[in-house]
Amino acid sequence: MTGLRRRISNRMQEPTTTDLSGATRKLVELVERARAVGREQGPLVPVEALVTIERDNWIWQIVDREVLDSLSHRLVFEGANGRRREILMTACIDTAMSAASKIVDLDEGCVLIETLDP
Repeated sequence: MTGLRRRISNRMQEPTTTDLSGATRKLVELVERARAVGREQGPLVPVEALVTIERDNWIWQIVDREVLDSLSHRLVFEGANGRRREILMTACIDTAMSAASKIVDLDEGCVLIETLDP
């Protein structure tokens, strides 16, 4: 993801607004760009849970460094009270969007999808 930079203005000015079709077009472009990056990364690798809790037994697991390096997106849940909590990390935008959609359906709040810097 080198070559990408944040678009933060150095000048104070009125925020730019866009209509629904412009916003939809920008979102489609963003999702397509994220999918293209995901295709370039190659096949997905399942990530096991770091810890599994069954009744009173905690089972710790180790994740390979290669798996951690392949992760590309983090899901952060923001509840109604404004508290943020990292939920999980995924290896592609499609998985992140699918998981965020299901989480929002289960609980009211906002799920943010953040990219992980390499």
